[in-house]
Amino acid sequence: MFKTFALTVAALSVAAPALAQQPAASAPAPTRAEIINSLQTNFKGLDSNGDGSLSQTEVAAAETKRLQQRAAQLRAQGEAQFGKLDTNRDGQLSRAEFLAAAPTLPAAGNGATIVKQLDKNNDSKISIDEYRAPVLANFDRADTNKDGTISQAERQAATRR
Repeated sequence: MFKTFALTVAALSVAAPALAQQPAASAPAPTRAEIINSLQTNFKGLDSNGDGSLSQTEVAAAETKRLQQRAAQLRAQGEAQFGKLDTNRDGQLSRAEFLAAAPTLPAAGNGATIVKQLDKNNDSKISIDEYRAPVLANFDRADTNKDGTISQAERQAATRR
């Protein structure tokens, strides 16, 4: 059972990146036939001796290759980030370079704008009803069938709007 599970995981770990390359929002989901074709292609790539089955050695080799590719990708990303931080290009990060890359928080306001937007009775305070009103209004717009829940279809329709 474990061997079957391991093979399934190995096949999916190789197939998933190919399927994930499609943009999720704009492209339709792959068909069953496309998934089968992708799995078949990936299986053939893993089956190095062409015997129609995957041995532990073949799965281990595929996993090692996948891990090496991921490590190389992470190294490249790290090098790119380091290059952005090392502004004087001396191959080292000074404290100043490191701190210059630290995220900064935007200046906080005094809350007047938010109070003005939410305070519908102009008493300079936000009541619980005023606090909930905009969120519930958005929910009610999205809940088109008014059943008190937002289905996946309603969520997608709201996102499009």
